[in-house]
Amino acid sequence: MMFSWDLQLLKKINLEWTHSWLDWLMPAVSAINAWIPLFALIVLLVLWHGGKQGRLLILCIALAVGLGDGVVSNTLKKTIGRVRPRDAVEGLMVRDLAPGKPDFLRLFKAPEQHPSKPRKETRGKSFPSSHTVNMFALATVIALFHRRWGIFMYGVAGLVAYSRLYVAAHWPSDIPPSALLGILIGWGTVCLVDWVRVRFFRAAETGIR
Repeated sequence: MMFSWDLQLLKKINLEWTHSWLDWLMPAVSAINAWIPLFALIVLLVLWHGGKQGRLLILCIALAVGLGDGVVSNTLKKTIGRVRPRDAVEGLMVRDLAPGKPDFLRLFKAPEQHPSKPRKETRGKSFPSSHTVNMFALATVIALFHRRWGIFMYGVAGLVAYSRLYVAAHWPSDIPPSALLGILIGWGTVCLVDWVRVRFFRAAETGIR
């Protein structure tokens, strides 16, 4: 299902509100796999220097992203089957980093772009945006542990969400509900982990007594 305002706004973002440096930045931001080495380094640093609180933070992030990406997003994509704009509309500009292995090397190559061409598929994976769900879940978990870093990560999450429109991977109407899903998943994960932790320690203390 496509709304008229959806296509109009997408064309503004994808075809009119553009710039040469955005043509590199947005595909780079959107290519999450290319940033995995940096994410891994940050995780190691937090585990090393963050103590018990840091380990709990990483646990919550892992659970939230795993639930958001592997369960919620995957299930909704298969159930709803909304076609991506780059597969449904002709003339959008599809942007991506140049191919390469390992993925992080793609960040140092000139990005590629080409006009979209409609495909025959009637189902796709446009809703929800897994990138948006995952990043807002991540930002929410971090915000519940460290508010200032959380505010920064919400900004990053918003940038990632916008990049998915810039590269014609999602419809504008995909983004708000995907962000809300991520926030709810992040908040729910932290609440669940905190409940289990409190319940476990209370049971342990009762057993000792």
